[in-house]
Amino acid sequence: MKSQYQSADSYAIKTVTPEVAEQLAIFKRQDDNAARKTRWRKEASLDGIKERTGWEPADKSVDIGADYEKREEKETLITAVTKLNDEERRLVRLRYYEQKTLCEVGQILGISHQAVGKQLSKIHTTLKKYF
Repeated sequence: MKSQYQSADSYAIKTVTPEVAEQLAIFKRQDDNAARKTRWRKEASLDGIKERTGWEPADKSVDIGADYEKREEKETLITAVTKLNDEERRLVRLRYYEQKTLCEVGQILGISHQAVGKQLSKIHTTLKKYF
């Protein structure tokens, strides 16, 4: 079987056994994959953009990485809250989005403020599993 491969100084076409040809194909695939990953990482990172284009953010006081992490955490929290049952979501909405006190939440739901605190503690434990 003839196989084309690149040696250090030029392309060569040699006759090789099927096993060697298969191994050469595996090496080529691994090299291509490594090059693709490196290229993708460079293109996806700010450092890669800076290297290629010379572009830098105008406002260096903004921490893009921290902003990204904050958005990721917010998305994770929203996903976690949607997995709570209706009563738990209502409790979270009243306490944190509408900023009601434990007593106010208890009055709205018809339970004591201690019960509200216990339920919120249980909800916190559930939400912590996502972080």
